[in-house]
Amino acid sequence: MKRRFQRLMSVIFVMTLVVALFVGCSKTGKDSEDNTPTGKTDTENKEKDVKADDKGKDATTDDSAQANPYEMAGKVVIAYPEGEAAEIIPVLDAFRAQYPNIEVVDEPFPGSYWGAFNEYLTQKAAANAMPDLMWLDWNEFAPQVASGYVMPLNDLMAGDEEATYVPSGMTDPYTYGGKLYALPCQMNAMGITMNLDMLEELNIDKPSYDWTIDEFEEIVKKAITSDSCGSATLEDFDQVYSAQEDGYYYPAYDYVNKKFNFTEKWVPAMNKLAELRAVPGLDAWAMKYPKAEDGSTPMDSDYVLKFGEAGKDDNHYTFKNGISLLCTNATWNDNWMRNETKVKWDYWPYPRLDANTPVNTPIHVDAAYITSTSQDPEAAFQLLKWLTYGLEGNLQRLDIFEARGDKDVVDGDTKLLKTWFIPCTQHPDVITKFEQNSHLTEGFKALYKSTANSIRGDINKIVPGFGAIFNDEIWQMLGDVREGRKNAADVAPQIDSKVNAALEEQLQIFNEKISK
Repeated sequence: MKRRFQRLMSVIFVMTLVVALFVGCSKTGKDSEDNTPTGKTDTENKEKDVKADDKGKDATTDDSAQANPYEMAGKVVIAYPEGEAAEIIPVLDAFRAQYPNIEVVDEPFPGSYWGAFNEYLTQKAAANAMPDLMWLDWNEFAPQVASGYVMPLNDLMAGDEEATYVPSGMTDPYTYGGKLYALPCQMNAMGITMNLDMLEELNIDKPSYDWTIDEFEEIVKKAITSDSCGSATLEDFDQVYSAQEDGYYYPAYDYVNKKFNFTEKWVPAMNKLAELRAVPGLDAWAMKYPKAEDGSTPMDSDYVLKFGEAGKDDNHYTFKNGISLLCTNATWNDNWMRNETKVKWDYWPYPRLDANTPVNTPIHVDAAYITSTSQDPEAAFQLLKWLTYGLEGNLQRLDIFEARGDKDVVDGDTKLLKTWFIPCTQHPDVITKFEQNSHLTEGFKALYKSTANSIRGDINKIVPGFGAIFNDEIWQMLGDVREGRKNAADVAPQIDSKVNAALEEQLQIFNEKISK
């Protein structure tokens, strides 16, 4: 009798599961055929959902996860550079606490060199063992898309209100053929660092954070004295101002029309930089040229004659030691700047072109994405969102980083742990939380706010075939202008001709691959 009862209950359970499967697969969550990342029809997607449900997910679990995503179940294998473990492990632990039913498997790999991500993914793909999620990729990303390693995110993000707070400048670069393939997971901003002590000593009014180029030029000239200079270095100045028009990244790249325009955009910016460097004593970098054959600063240079031999081959020396008022800089230098700079200093966004234009802040971005072989894309997406633009993930990550202090070290190393990160979302709650970070200055907060109008300064990661486009010949031509050996107007048309021909060829190769 007991066995008959058990068999009866088994039959009832199986019938209940079958009914649940049909109920579950009728709720595909697809808005339309166009929104499916694979381009499959609704019928094909429903069949895919049935197969997913056959792995043990019943309708009750699916409905519950839709009502409360924190109840979602699944498994995600995430790969990341082993050197970044201190940055990501606490954030993953916070995700595990929030999503107790999603198993997160760590897979750190040696990723401290250029090309590491491409090499790792290629090896994993060959072994049919790719992870579900990649975090902190700083390599050339387009080849991974062309190789079919990356899953589009359009369908997974469709209708997500939190995604609307991500500036388009942070998603456009990862969009190929109308499909979004990655999201920013770690970002650095470029701007100006200012010697606050020298501002006070020279009685120079502190500029506003929405200052203009004219104000910048006036201030930097005021800092030229018998024992000081205006700037330590104005590196990247020409590239930043070659991309101030909407639709441009630097250097002079019209990403809408997929064309470089050095002649019209870079030449005026380079001429302004040359004009500034020509002012005696304004730029310590320019005072070191012409360099010796071995690349060092000569003992008879203007720099050594004014400041002595100390720091002659360190571009930031005069700023760190209080001899210059400002320098172009970036937040990735923050840790060593805080350790080595002997004066009180702060960040400023790059100046606006004029009072009628916005601040356009260059950003460098590391990406996170779901691989094309992910076994559980919906669970993987919850972790991806947590690590990129998600509200709750950002709020908790900001708390984790602020809780650290200068006393904290990594594995006995005196290198400072990061006590901040720059979110890729402009969600008001995240902005508020960011501004509450006790480690951050007012200038740093202003720099973060300015990323709402961001321009990419690392197109080597996102333009297909960048390494083939900007070869040694092009870099030499640019260097000749920046170091004063050639005129920008003479060189720019040649650069445009060469890089645009190479770009067209690389785009054709890339587009053929992603269209297959």
